[in-house]
Amino acid sequence: MRLIRHPTGWLAGLVLLVASAAVHADSPALPLRLIPEQADLLVQVDHPRKLVETLTRLELVKQFQALDPVRDLYDSTNYRRFLQLVGHVEKELGLPWPELLDRLAGGGMAFASKIGPQPAPVVLVVQGKDEQLLRKFMKFGQGLIEQELARQEVKAQPEKYSYRNLEGFHVGDKFYAVAAGSALVVSNNTDAMHKSLDLHFDKGKKSLAQVAGVAEARKLLPAEPLASLWFNLDVAHNAPQAKDLFTMPRNDAILTVLFGGYLDIVGRAPFVCAGLHQEKDGLLATIRMPRGREGMAPGLTVHIPPAEQPDGRPLLEPKGVLFSSRFYLDFSKFWEERTKLFNQMQVKAFEDGDKNSARFLTGKRISQVFGMVGASHRFVATYQAQRSYKIEPGQVVPAFALVTSLRQPEEFEKTVSTALRGAALLGGLQVGLKGVEEKQGDVTIVGYRFPEDGKLAADTGNIRFNFSPCFARVGDQFIFCSTLELCHELVDILQEEAKNPAKRRSAGAYSQIYSSGAAEYLKSVQDQLLTQTILDRAVPPDEAKEQVKAFIDLVRRLGNLQVTLQYGANDFRYEFKLKSGK
Repeated sequence: MRLIRHPTGWLAGLVLLVASAAVHADSPALPLRLIPEQADLLVQVDHPRKLVETLTRLELVKQFQALDPVRDLYDSTNYRRFLQLVGHVEKELGLPWPELLDRLAGGGMAFASKIGPQPAPVVLVVQGKDEQLLRKFMKFGQGLIEQELARQEVKAQPEKYSYRNLEGFHVGDKFYAVAAGSALVVSNNTDAMHKSLDLHFDKGKKSLAQVAGVAEARKLLPAEPLASLWFNLDVAHNAPQAKDLFTMPRNDAILTVLFGGYLDIVGRAPFVCAGLHQEKDGLLATIRMPRGREGMAPGLTVHIPPAEQPDGRPLLEPKGVLFSSRFYLDFSKFWEERTKLFNQMQVKAFEDGDKNSARFLTGKRISQVFGMVGASHRFVATYQAQRSYKIEPGQVVPAFALVTSLRQPEEFEKTVSTALRGAALLGGLQVGLKGVEEKQGDVTIVGYRFPEDGKLAADTGNIRFNFSPCFARVGDQFIFCSTLELCHELVDILQEEAKNPAKRRSAGAYSQIYSSGAAEYLKSVQDQLLTQTILDRAVPPDEAKEQVKAFIDLVRRLGNLQVTLQYGANDFRYEFKLKSGK
């Protein structure tokens, strides 16, 4: 396979190589001065060399490099040709690549695009420090392209291109490269190229460097991002579907129930920005918008805790935990605020359903049940080594549970327990579920098991033996669980939690993915991984076994991924933090 088949690929590869390892930029506005203000999307790397060095020095990356499939990549023809290219550049330009990159791209880089026309016009600006070296580099890059096109017997050839006495070259009508002082400007569109080069002479007067939203986004993000993104949300606001998405009440009730808070923020925010940041113990990726609870549409507080109400519930972390999450959702407000959240037809359907629900809830209505449920909820998924069934399922499914807080614990238990028992009775008639009651201390766990002395035509893989659905109440907490074994453990955790209340936490949703639990789960399906490795990589069983073991060990050392969602008074944050393992 050829390294780069597109006729402009050699220079594009060199540009990306230059951009990806540049040194500290004196000012993030340097490349922005050549980006037209009409751009809707902006990606910036102020310190490209720092970005590359940070990522390549991560222990996670080093561990991946030790895996056989990754080592095979380094032995590939494409990678060897890349190293040869780097060596050729160093020889021809007379500098080692770190110094070469410093002088060619020491001012940072910016990539921008205008959303709408197709193909979308794009501009890439790489700010250098040595104008003479840049011209030499461009001449060298043009020669490389000519050689590659000739080798591939492509008719198109690089041709001289100039604009307002600025010199460069182009290949066809989809690739243009021009030197503007010590900056390299690359585009796929003549109009976009001309607007960018005009800014060189106008000293960036109508560039993104002058757009208030771009500067505001920089302030909204933490300082010194490794990379950042800005997107103009006017694109979304002016889209044909915008009215259906951002106007309340909307026609799609599911969107309101699941994503109402997000859509409200997007509908009001002028932009969304994101940043990648290095922290002492890992990496942080954050998505932010400059709008929050203030000004939110009435009724949407179903998803958002009051600012003065901290959430004291910690994550549930039983043995083998894979994923744990806590979130706020006030079901009662779906009923109380129904006329603000839903249109007339949806409200009528909701009210009719509420009247009919009394037949299944021992005389209670679903609106009354909503009032019994609290607003704090937790979900957990875990790998369970111990299972009560003798029959092994064909596919292992992690155990999981939803734990919800209650405003009226006794009334909720009475109402829901009766409904769940009735549903289980109907299920038992279909698949033979057998009811059981087990004790964990003073708590009664009501559960159901599948019989092991028969077959189920609809379940040829025995997937049902992953489940023994059950429920239990522990104080003001109610557990809906997929297995009795996990439920027993959660009862102990909740009782201990009640004795030693955790420190109050800030409001908002919080989740965590655990590499240790993921590794244990992979061990449980390693036979499947082994078969897949043998088939995909055509290696003998012993070698495949070592590769699978190495992969599972790597997963165990990855660390934890923490996800946080917060609605501030005037900002919204969605953050992902990879906390390095040991």
